[in-house]
Amino acid sequence: MVTPIDLDEKFPHLSKAPIVEAVIEIRVVPSAKWDESSLQSELKRHLPDYPKVETMRQKSFQLPIRKQNNPIFEDLGCVGFKVHSIDNLHIAQFNKEAFVFSRLKPYEDWEQLSGEALRLGAIYYELLKPKEVIRVGLRFINRIAIKQEKVEFADYYKYPPAPLKELDWTLTGYLHHDVMQVPGTAYRVNLIKTVQNVPGEIGLILDIDVFTQNPFEYNEPRIKECLEKMRWVKNKIFFSSMTEKVLEDLK
Repeated sequence: MVTPIDLDEKFPHLSKAPIVEAVIEIRVVPSAKWDESSLQSELKRHLPDYPKVETMRQKSFQLPIRKQNNPIFEDLGCVGFKVHSIDNLHIAQFNKEAFVFSRLKPYEDWEQLSGEALRLGAIYYELLKPKEVIRVGLRFINRIAIKQEKVEFADYYKYPPAPLKELDWTLTGYLHHDVMQVPGTAYRVNLIKTVQNVPGEIGLILDIDVFTQNPFEYNEPRIKECLEKMRWVKNKIFFSSMTEKVLEDLK
């Protein structure tokens, strides 16, 4: 089967892209011995531009069988560290089984996002020595803010949610989840559409999560190749979802 991915395809530049968070995730099979104190000191040494370091701990909670007994809490220890850039726009997680990098709004561009993620990913590899990648994920959460009481979803989505045709009732919210396979590739997509209501504003959420779960030996060029292809998939879905009116407003 021929893949539809065309890395030479150009997409419109959106100066007002509605991205609230962009995430790159690399799940791995760990190999190095986990040393909490050593890793924390090494992160501080390698990342002076990420001064805030949080310890991430795994905890368990068990309800008692008898009502008179108290719930049981158990600290299972440190499973990773979360580091924040000085401006708090970049957040990275150095976990036992995953490296996760997030960029919060305002989003700059792909080169900045992928470049910084790969820079920190190289540090993750140096410190934790993972042998195998078992999942690569790219997720973009978009939010279009609408400051009006009533919204015609067809003005925003090419394939808008709609109420039951038999009932003349107003649609005030929705949650739509599609799972898609990109033909001829190992890439799949979780696509979620929903609405977020806050006082004085309606937020249309378009959550695009592209991923592959085909294991391969940890290799930065291979990871970079995956990310470039997943970026194309993400763009293809976004621009195939939104109306021309919306895209013009975001330019």
